[in-house]
Amino acid sequence: MGDHTEAISIDFDPRVISYEKLLAYFWNGHSCSSVNSNTQYMNAVFYRNDTQHAIAKKSLSEHITKLRINTANVQTKILPANTFTYAERYHQKYYLRRSGDIRTFLEEQYLDAKSLADSTVATRLNAYLGSGARRNWSDFRKELSSYGLPENLEQKVRKIADKKR
Repeated sequence: MGDHTEAISIDFDPRVISYEKLLAYFWNGHSCSSVNSNTQYMNAVFYRNDTQHAIAKKSLSEHITKLRINTANVQTKILPANTFTYAERYHQKYYLRRSGDIRTFLEEQYLDAKSLADSTVATRLNAYLGSGARRNWSDFRKELSSYGLPENLEQKVRKIADKKR
């Protein structure tokens, strides 16, 4: 891996969700005091401008105060976002890899790794198939027909959803 860190890049519309809210979701599911000794799995929040930098620092400070964590124990770095490199195609959408026929269909629709990674449909399916235990399954079932899946794959996803609810 060299000097690369595995990360996700989130494109968001600040009129729909703020950077602050995204950070709140992040801190809710992240342990800022866990130690990762290598660059590949480093704990980090990346920012794109001075405003995001200030917001990220403030949110980290509020988070550690809320959890009563000593600043010296914080392992999460706040760093500028530089070049983002998409992972190889076979690393994209991990949970879809377990559903080969769904993944194959999506790979036929999105011909390169970036298109697949950026696909809202693939991202939502991956999220629900992966960690769907805490998802709103009724909303998912309502939107599923808009994904453009062939009927047999849509029915397969509906059966998975019924098991996870």
